[in-house]
Amino acid sequence: MPESIVAGIPVVFPFEPYEVQRAYMEKVIMCLRDGTNGVLESPTGTGKTLSLLCSSLAWLLHQKQEIQAQIAKSTLNGIAPRSASDKQDKIEVKGRFREKDANWGAPKIIYASRTHSQLTQAMQELKRTAYSSMRAVVLGSRDQLCIHPEVMREQGNANKVQMCKAKVDTRTCSFHSRVESRKDDPSFRGPTIMDIEDLVKVGQKLKMCPYYAVKELVADADITFMPYNYLLDPIARKANKVELHNTIIILDEAHNIEKICEECASVQIKSSDVAMAIDDTTHIMAAIKASGSDGQDCEDESKDFTLDDLTLLKEMLLELEKAIDEIEVENKIEGVTLPASYIYDLLGKANLNYKTSKHVIVLLEKLVQFLAVQSQTSRLRKGKSYQTLADMLNIVFINKEDQIEKIYKSFKVHIQLEEIKQSQRHDSNKDVWLSKNSNANSEKKAAKIINYWCFNPGFGMEQLLNKNIRSIILTSGTLAPLKPLIAELALPVMQQLENPHIVSQSQVYVKIIGSGPDREPLMSNFQNRDNPKYVSSLGSTILNVARIVPDGLLVFFPSYPLLNQCVNSWQASGLWADLSRFKPIFVEPKGKDDFLNTMEGFYESIKSSKGACFMAVCRGKVSEGLDFADRNGRAVIITGLPFPPFKDPKVILKKKYLDDNRTKENQLLSGQAWYALEATRAVNQAIGRVIRHRHDYGAILLCDVRFQQSTQVQQLSKWIREILGNQPKSSLFGPIVKELRDFFKNAEKTMPKASERIVESLVSEGCEFVNARDIVSSKYFPNSQNNVPGRRRFQTALNNAIQAEETNMIEGWSLNDYAKATARPSDNKLPSVADFMSRLDGDVSTIDFNSKDVGTPSNSQIQINKRRRSPTNSPSTSSTARNDTDGKRKYRLVDNTRLTSSLPSKSSENDQNKKAPEERVEFLRVLRSSLSSDDFKAFSAALISYKTDNTIGDLMDVLFQMLGKPCLFYMLQGMRRFLKNEHRMQFDKRLADHSTKILQTF
Repeated sequence: MPESIVAGIPVVFPFEPYEVQRAYMEKVIMCLRDGTNGVLESPTGTGKTLSLLCSSLAWLLHQKQEIQAQIAKSTLNGIAPRSASDKQDKIEVKGRFREKDANWGAPKIIYASRTHSQLTQAMQELKRTAYSSMRAVVLGSRDQLCIHPEVMREQGNANKVQMCKAKVDTRTCSFHSRVESRKDDPSFRGPTIMDIEDLVKVGQKLKMCPYYAVKELVADADITFMPYNYLLDPIARKANKVELHNTIIILDEAHNIEKICEECASVQIKSSDVAMAIDDTTHIMAAIKASGSDGQDCEDESKDFTLDDLTLLKEMLLELEKAIDEIEVENKIEGVTLPASYIYDLLGKANLNYKTSKHVIVLLEKLVQFLAVQSQTSRLRKGKSYQTLADMLNIVFINKEDQIEKIYKSFKVHIQLEEIKQSQRHDSNKDVWLSKNSNANSEKKAAKIINYWCFNPGFGMEQLLNKNIRSIILTSGTLAPLKPLIAELALPVMQQLENPHIVSQSQVYVKIIGSGPDREPLMSNFQNRDNPKYVSSLGSTILNVARIVPDGLLVFFPSYPLLNQCVNSWQASGLWADLSRFKPIFVEPKGKDDFLNTMEGFYESIKSSKGACFMAVCRGKVSEGLDFADRNGRAVIITGLPFPPFKDPKVILKKKYLDDNRTKENQLLSGQAWYALEATRAVNQAIGRVIRHRHDYGAILLCDVRFQQSTQVQQLSKWIREILGNQPKSSLFGPIVKELRDFFKNAEKTMPKASERIVESLVSEGCEFVNARDIVSSKYFPNSQNNVPGRRRFQTALNNAIQAEETNMIEGWSLNDYAKATARPSDNKLPSVADFMSRLDGDVSTIDFNSKDVGTPSNSQIQINKRRRSPTNSPSTSSTARNDTDGKRKYRLVDNTRLTSSLPSKSSENDQNKKAPEERVEFLRVLRSSLSSDDFKAFSAALISYKTDNTIGDLMDVLFQMLGKPCLFYMLQGMRRFLKNEHRMQFDKRLADHSTKILQTF
């Protein structure tokens, strides 16, 4: 890998860095060198993550070498100490660097991002660099790392946390007890970088808890990967014991950092939470009294409280419930807003303050652990209400009393009425007021929600700055405009950067479409959304664009209600059916499982047909973190400006906070300017889904006339502004059609053909010209075997070849199977006879030439002789092989009826032993190789229809028709796990009937 000098630091990069990458790395190194903060924007596809990791680790490596040199110079200079005191001084100098910090006193790096999937991608990037031998560790939750079967059966992360704590405290977790003895195992502390999945595998292998074991690696790590909340949430930071002194904090994907800072400092509690806590306390007290124990001499190790503790707690909760009941909410719809001081007054009525809250929090946490254990064998709840109360007290009282004035400025209390669930209305004894209130009183007093909201993101950022951090770097592909971000966070920033895109303007087509094909103005404001002419014109615009755009088309709407309104209108008018003829349509669902299925269907449709259209929502999952490189996203349509709900109480209070606290010195935005900026930032994120690497290309169509306003243009990302110009004008739809068609024709001719990978990486792109025999060397890494990209590519190719060979080891074979195999050449030529013979494995017992595409069966017999390779290391040989003395194997063409009748006796046993793959992607791969192209398309269409219409009948007809054969029966059984719970019983009944028919046939 080439080495470049950036800001005086040698940086080893996988390839010669581009200018934008060099500029980015220079800013990073300047921040780390000077101990200052930076806000750096670099568009998606410019190698931001790779540049960030290489530059920061190069500086850290250089820093460690300098410190080691200083130690060597001061303590190992070869001059013997002249006295005992000199010798002691040298020992103390070395001790300063080695006692508490195995990192030689150098700073450590914390790399934080929004999700674990993004952290995994960053770790994969690190594995491909010359710095892969540096010590790296990732922190995860119990939900991701715990391997204890009882804990993993718990529903929800909070329940898993408490169950885990209870087992650790009572020393009943064997996985945790092995951490100390096995934490130094080479497979755990090996040289390779391990992500969450790797840690779980090693933990299962060693029967050691990965969650606690990984904490043993943090002290020696050069870089620690963790999600945002572990760093910004004071409760999570304390629970994970995150040390911030002399650290470098890198916040990647920081475009939502203000909102995350605010949410981490905010909390909510409901009347029903307090009522459930009272109910739980009453039940625990009754259980203790029934057992005849006061709790002090109880044998249950999970119980660490007395009856007196519970009595005092219940009194506090009853007083809190009474205080909440007395709150008057005149506006039943919008609620009431009160100053931050009100939360302290409210809690004070229940004797909850800075002094008592610490003891109450400890008691609540003990009760949560107690209930986590007891709920396994009794009808007690799992202590969710206790956890909610503890979280609220932690947030409210986490800051010192001397900061109270700043708290009053940064927070507000907003009280709303709580909607009681229907089941609660009919059951007065469940989750409602259970103690002092009579039934008459309960009807008069409405349940309430107490919101304690933070509106100053700088409040949370200040908590980090006060921990003696060396540097904070905020980076993302969409941070612009930078000044409002810096002002809101109150972050002293010395380095700023707005990088241009790595692609040329010829690779991106950007236009503002102000009117549809019928010249109806396109404006998605609140007043115009119910206009049927606008909805129809927008649909016609998308339809005409879909005819031109190849492969994937992304359409983003401002909100779910508008998306649903358009879908319903287009389905009624027939426009939806017209669009479906050009591209299958996928709509972003809200559920996690449905979302994964929809995305897989979209990607499969891109590969197997003329493309697909994905309709999603700005700020949704699709717009925030998914990759639509190359064919997966050739164009994005933004249908409007996604402003936040203007009647949302939190939005109203945020605007008021900014207007009240805005001064010339702090340079805060006005409330209205912030409101407009929120919409544009969401647009920038959605736009970033398309252009993902240097050879990518695509179109960006802004279908709202308001995008031509100068205030909106100035808030777009810099690289978009450069293409649009300073004063862009909306264009008529007619000329855009021709320009768009010419753009894609030219791009397909001039740009490299996209690979079939979903994610295109700059690292692999930069390394593709490295000779496979080249050994990458660096003066920093004596062991150059760790940095051989050619060897990695060879190993990957070898693994793929082995996988392909294993896939082809089947009992039966047909010409169609081979012609449609996944390993078919990209030039679409049919395989030759020689190729066909070379693929025949010794395990193939029949070859079916009776395919309709091959021809009709012949009565003549054909012998196919194949030289067999006799395995020299095989311990045993079959009788058939022993009799085959001439070294050849004979294959004979038989008619279809004889083939069918001869199969059950042998293959039915093999089919019974086969199991369908559990992974969804692997299942589809096997299914694709087992079905014809037409059958697989029919299967995909039926599956998509099932997900959309929630009707099982049509899908089962297709499944049993295609997979009902004995050879594919195991795949039919495997389909059960992909069905919804309410349909599985119906599927099982039909499956049993079908199995009976098969047995009767044989």
